[in-house]
Amino acid sequence: MNLDLTDEQSMLVASCDKLVKNRCTFDARREQARQLPQAWPKLWADFAELGLTGLAVPESLGGSGRPLIDGALVAQSLGRGWLLEPFVDCALAAVAMLARCPADATRDTALRSIASGHKIMVPSRRASWREETLVVEAHHACYADGVLTLLDDRLLLALTAGGRKVFWRQFDGTAGGRVRVPPSAVFKLAEGEAAHSAWRIGDQVARLGRIAEGVGLARSILDITADYLRTRKQFGQPIGRFQTLAHRMADCLIAHEQAGSLLLAAAIRLGSPDGTRTLDAAQVLAHRAFRRIGQEAVQLHGGIGMTDEYQISHCVKRLLAIELELGDADMALRRLAAARSRGEAEADPLERITTTMAAASG
Repeated sequence: MNLDLTDEQSMLVASCDKLVKNRCTFDARREQARQLPQAWPKLWADFAELGLTGLAVPESLGGSGRPLIDGALVAQSLGRGWLLEPFVDCALAAVAMLARCPADATRDTALRSIASGHKIMVPSRRASWREETLVVEAHHACYADGVLTLLDDRLLLALTAGGRKVFWRQFDGTAGGRVRVPPSAVFKLAEGEAAHSAWRIGDQVARLGRIAEGVGLARSILDITADYLRTRKQFGQPIGRFQTLAHRMADCLIAHEQAGSLLLAAAIRLGSPDGTRTLDAAQVLAHRAFRRIGQEAVQLHGGIGMTDEYQISHCVKRLLAIELELGDADMALRRLAAARSRGEAEADPLERITTTMAAASG
């Protein structure tokens, strides 16, 4: 499998890296995380200008129609800057759900508005009817012009313009929210198997995007920790020269590279018959890599790693939140083990590698 980037992908990643470097400094992000969410996320206009909001939207509806691996690369790059905007939820997951729904005016208008950067749509797993009002709760719901949810075998789009919103900052700095939407603002996009299929694809893309964001953030954590080990001195020399600490950093780097490689493989294969298994393997390794990197980073920094004034504490909290958002890694591992016991994973060398790595990694 060729994981080398094309010229277009390299330029796309370079543009995102430049944006992160110039606009996503720690001081700027910490100030944003301390404030209540506003009506519109910072940098969203910059995302639209770079074409990131329409990256996965079909060209016929105003987007770029790029493959999923491009979205994963962008999420990984943006993740390095403590991503507080709903790129994964809107530009990847919501677009994937909408693109799988039957074409109609509502769906096409939603996709065009996302591609232009004028509207934000996010998925929600928590929704219910209460007193003839649809109540939905989701990440970034405070920003959302529309919320997608699967309810009663129907995929619904709830437009939030006239709804009552309550919003807050979560422990990792990202925005959360709850909105009450009247029935007149709720539209059916699909039902039955079509609804479940669209939701399932969107959920898989969301998992992939979260892993990509986490891989990018974990790289920033490793870079910050490596700089600290080079500058912090004990016994007249940088502590990074101590063999034990160097070995611990090397183990973290290996875990990061494994997770990053499986991420790209999953992005290429998602949608194929074996794509789900590769995604499960990537999730298992990502969980373990994120937990190890976060814990080692705090431990290697000592007490300063727990302070609000230092970047590591905020990055590690976001990394923990990504683990929680990804869901149960044990369930993904059980699915891998079941596939291998049935012989499904033996048909492809990559499947043997991914299942063995996921089962053996610890």
